[in-house]
Amino acid sequence: MTRKPQIAISCGDPNGVGPEIALKLLANKNLRSEYDLKLIIPETAVEYWYAAKGKGMPSYTELILIPGHGIKIMPGKIDKIAGRISGDAVQIGAELCMQGMFDALVTMPVSKYSLSLAGFKYTGHTELLKALTKSREAVMMMYSDKLAVVPLTIHIPVGSVPAALTKKLIETKLELTDKILKSKFRIRKPRIAVLSLNPHCGDGGLIGSEEIKTIIPALDSLMKKGIGVSGPYSADGFFGSGLYRYYDAVAGAYHDQVLIPFKMIAGKKGVNYTAGIPFIRTSPSHGTAFNIAGKGIADTGSSVAAVRLAGKLINGK
Repeated sequence: MTRKPQIAISCGDPNGVGPEIALKLLANKNLRSEYDLKLIIPETAVEYWYAAKGKGMPSYTELILIPGHGIKIMPGKIDKIAGRISGDAVQIGAELCMQGMFDALVTMPVSKYSLSLAGFKYTGHTELLKALTKSREAVMMMYSDKLAVVPLTIHIPVGSVPAALTKKLIETKLELTDKILKSKFRIRKPRIAVLSLNPHCGDGGLIGSEEIKTIIPALDSLMKKGIGVSGPYSADGFFGSGLYRYYDAVAGAYHDQVLIPFKMIAGKKGVNYTAGIPFIRTSPSHGTAFNIAGKGIADTGSSVAAVRLAGKLINGK
């Protein structure tokens, strides 16, 4: 009998939609027939999201129970203890994966603010997992069957982007992107498009010099190494013309430059994949959705896609 992929799921922020979605994943018979899923979560949160809603408890064999630190579940609320739990769940999941007990980690959404209140000095999962695994570099790749994007800078203020977007950073991120597309996604010769920072690619330096001074030299260097990069392209024309369809991945200068078109094109099937760490990690492409937490209406589409992508990567597909 073929062994099912072993996938751990971190609960995310207990006050967000993460626990609700994760418990729906455990109840998904199609997923359970393909994968062995275990949810990392405090018992208090399970009791709230199941028992308090008039539903039965899941089997304890489906759970990895962690301390609840006396939390009172308050859907939609920023909370230090909730931040502590969400961070603890990620840490435990990462440790179990690095010990070889699980093949992949699927993380439910966390609140960056609650994480910071709990003392986690990281602005997101990518930065936290890079630190936990002591990885030299990590790349945030948003993936769907229609489009894959990589923000070269992630969770930093827009005003800090030009200084952060160095030639070394561009080369390092895109070399890793190329490597992952080859090794994990089985693309023999990846095609990677790179967007400009400034409108109209800077118009020859008239409205910005980053393209001339930084981006183009980085791309020239990568091309000499045999990496299939091209650009820079002006983001509006690139996406507006549908040019993205001809590339395996699109790299943007900053978060929203590529995340906005990605979420519009990928819809509910988008997945966040962390490249460069020593195990497979995916997550849904949405956040904690505090505005609908506790209403029982959270959509599982992106999370199901995250589990399935993890499974494909485990199986080398």
